[in-house]
Amino acid sequence: MGTVERDTDRPTRIWRGATHLYHNRWAYLLIAPAVVFLVSVVGYPIVETFRLSLYQSPADSPIETYVGLAHYAAILDSDVFYQLLWQTGRWVVLGVAGKTLLGLLIAVHLKGDIRGRKFFRTAFLIPWGIPYAISAVVFRWIEHPQYGALNAILMKLGVIDQGIGILGNPETAWIGVVVADIWIGTPFMAIILLAGLQSIPEELYEAASIDGARRWEQFRYITLPQLKSVIFIATLLSTIWTFVSFDVIWTMTRGGPINTTSTLVIQIYQVGLENGDLGRGAAYSVIGFLFLLVFAVSYLRVYTRGGDEL
Repeated sequence: MGTVERDTDRPTRIWRGATHLYHNRWAYLLIAPAVVFLVSVVGYPIVETFRLSLYQSPADSPIETYVGLAHYAAILDSDVFYQLLWQTGRWVVLGVAGKTLLGLLIAVHLKGDIRGRKFFRTAFLIPWGIPYAISAVVFRWIEHPQYGALNAILMKLGVIDQGIGILGNPETAWIGVVVADIWIGTPFMAIILLAGLQSIPEELYEAASIDGARRWEQFRYITLPQLKSVIFIATLLSTIWTFVSFDVIWTMTRGGPINTTSTLVIQIYQVGLENGDLGRGAAYSVIGFLFLLVFAVSYLRVYTRGGDEL
């Protein structure tokens, strides 16, 4: 009996699905231009990059030679690749952590009743609104060993006796570029987190105060759980943007000294465009894309499994 009912219900379900599709044809027609645009601008370059990574394709020649996975094998067998992974991970982790912590601190203070709150809210957008390359040039001058403001301040305070070349030292250059990236990206995090803070009902804080909760306890048990979704989206976007960031490092150090500030994105540019090895550059791009894809999927799973608790 159960089998007969399923057989008789199947044509009905098919008919309802076809009817639903027919009535929503205008919706599909309206989104069609956006789908075509995304496929053309995003989908095709991704597919072409995958294809190009399987070929030996010099930039100065139209001739392509199929090499299969040879580029990937050479990259994974190189010590340079694993050094780049370490430097890229350090760049992303420290950059995103610094932006998130400073952004949260600024957002909490801007939400409070402070003098000039509107002015500061507007002023904090300036670093993010300035082109990254210009901000990088400013920081390169700030950290200049002879004319930089940082060295001048440290010398006046008696911390150092002579100027130090932060960007010229392999041990400190990465700190200089990370600080510049944090300064540039913090306003975005602050504005996003401030918007999340303003959406938290004040009644929660009032009830917590009546119950005797201190400010840190209110922050721990009210603010952070309520900001979980906002922090998740902001850090995910910041991680992707920091990973693919090119202009800050290239403007300040060009990946030097001795490639100590180079990342996967810098390597893609140098190998694919400067050296003209488009195939290997495409292989680096595919590897970077896969890293971001795995990270995004894993991050989403961790977030969804965590539920509403922080």
